[in-house]
This record gives sequence, structure tokens and C-alpha cells, in this order.
Amino acid sequence: MSRTPEPTVASALVALQRAITPEEFWQATYALMRAATASHYVVLGLPSLGIMPFFLRTTMPTRNIGRFGQLAPLNQAIATHPGLSVARMSDYYTATPGDPFFEEFLQPDGWLYAAALLFWAEDGRFIGQLAALRSREQGDFTAAEIEGLGRLHPQVNAAVNRLLKQEMAAATQVTLEHSLHAMPLPIVIVTWDLAISFTNTAATETIHRWRHDHAAARALKASPGLPDDLQAACLTLKDGWSEAVRLHDFSTLARSINRVSPANNGLSATIRLVESPAGRTLHPSFVISFDSPSRLDAEVSRALGQFALLSPAERAIAVLAAEGHDNAAIALELNRSLSTVRTHLRNVFRKLGITTRARLAPLLHALKR
Repeated sequence: MSRTPEPTVASALVALQRAITPEEFWQATYALMRAATASHYVVLGLPSLGIMPFFLRTTMPTRNIGRFGQLAPLNQAIATHPGLSVARMSDYYTATPGDPFFEEFLQPDGWLYAAALLFWAEDGRFIGQLAALRSREQGDFTAAEIEGLGRLHPQVNAAVNRLLKQEMAAATQVTLEHSLHAMPLPIVIVTWDLAISFTNTAATETIHRWRHDHAAARALKASPGLPDDLQAACLTLKDGWSEAVRLHDFSTLARSINRVSPANNGLSATIRLVESPAGRTLHPSFVISFDSPSRLDAEVSRALGQFALLSPAERAIAVLAAEGHDNAAIALELNRSLSTVRTHLRNVFRKLGITTRARLAPLLHALKR
């Protein structure tokens, strides 16, 4: 029976350059670390808020990730040596019985030493790590081994930045698809950096009306950019999501905010946080949809009259579906089975007199008004 050949550094680097998805990237970097140095575990985290990654793959046990991020010695290396390409844990931390990091992670998981390739964006932000962890028996990383990892860093760092640029481009596509399917309204897509990446003609006109009453809107020229109150709403959602990542706790995360136009013209807006599909490294984006009383069409009126007929479970599932969550995410959030979620959604559609989840967002938005 033939055995799969062990990877070489050269073959792993070729696979790294060919990787176009985060999972392919993980497989390539795992093979690279296996070939480059002895290790007990391998960890890949991309990109990061501080030390906390959005996309985490590892061969080590994963538990209490938020606590691990708080205690990890890598925090000190990032804070004191921006731009550092390789960090050896023993240069910043001495494993000592009684120390929380030692007692909670090193000893239970059977490792004592670590070396990490650190990745940085062009603007100097820390964006991730690829680490090899060793047991006591394997011993610490030597100066020669750290130097060898350093020679790999330029190629891996370039591949990391290439992957994240691809993922950022995919983020706009994911958000656009979400918008077109879930919100048949004037829409604006805002990037993680709070820049407008897409707006349709109806939304451009609506943003102008958002700032001014009817008479002023007719007289004044439209101003570029997002109104301050809508940008502030995006920032609030962004800060909440960043805190959830830092704590590794999304249970209380707010994913939407409603705002009313300061011009008192009847316009309202819903700002939604759109998260990436599982297994992607994308930052969230924001979708802003606008509505006014005149948009309550016959379907909306009928549906609002039927909303009271929904059971509490159906109502909870309808709200999450309207916010853009897929069935798997809803099942996880509410601790229900996929089949239960599908059954409740079918009942929601029947009771509201609609045929697709694309109509849920405007219907529920109208109800909140």
C-alpha cells in the first residue's frame, strides 16, 4: 500500500501560490510548516483584530478562544515589535507552573514552545499569524530554525496579502447578492472601512432627500458621501462586531439598526451588518435600505395583518431570516434543528402570503415602523 509522500518546502510553496480559497491556503501553510520545522501543532489565524482571527484553522484543541487571545504571549510581540517577521514565544514568555497561560493551555494541551510567522498589511496593521507549537520533548526553536522561518516569511506574507485582497473583492460580491435578494429597496453598500462601494440610482436620490426637506431637496445639489448619522450607525455595528470577535462571543451582537431621517420627511433606513459565509476570511460589510410610508404596498399591508398569527418561534426565525441569516446560522443561533427551521419558515411564508424570504426584510421593516 503506497504512502502519501511527505511535503517538501518547495512543493508547499507552489501549493501556497496556487491557493485561491482560505481552506486551500490552510492546507498549503500546514504542509509548509510540516516541511520546514518539527511541530506538535500548527495554527493559522487570518486576518486579526489584535490577536483574534476571523479565520482560524489549527491542529491543536480549540476551546475558550477568547481567553486564549487575552493571555497569549504573542500580544507582547505584536505590541512591542510592529513589523516583526518571526516571533519565538520563549523570547517574551517563560512557561511557569501556576501561570494562567501555562495552567489553562500549555499543560493541558501538551505544548511548551512556539514560533510564529507574523503577517502585516501594507499600512502596518497586524493581519495574522502562522505558528508551529512544540512539546517539551521536541524542545525550543533554535536561532538557526528561526532564521530559516524568516527566509520563508516574504513569500508567505505576500501570499497572505494576495488572499486577503481576493477575499475583500469577494466581500463586495457577497454583500451585493445579499442586497439584491433580500432588499428590493433603494440600497447602499458600505465597506468595512466605511466607504460607499455601491449605490443604485434610487438610493442616490434618497440619500439627498434624507438630508433635506422636500423644498430644499428640490433646490439644492446632491452632496457626495454618506450622511453622518448613517455612517455613525455603521460604526456602531462595526464596533459591536469587533468586540464580539475579541471576546469570541456573538450571542448579544446587534446586526441591524434603524434610523429616521432628520429632515422629518417620513424616510427611514435600516442599516444591516452582513457577515461572510462560514469558512471565509471576509470582513463584514454594511447594507443600508431606505423606506417611506408610500412604499407600503398591498402585499405589505396584507402581511402585516397576518404577522400576529405567527407563533413566537416562527416570529424569531422570521426576524433572523429577514436580517440575512441562512438556515444553518438560524439553527445555530436558536439551538434548533435545520428541519425545524425549514418547517417554521414554510409556515411563515404561508401565513404572510409570500413565497420567498426576499420579501421578509421589507415586510418586517414596515412592521417596525
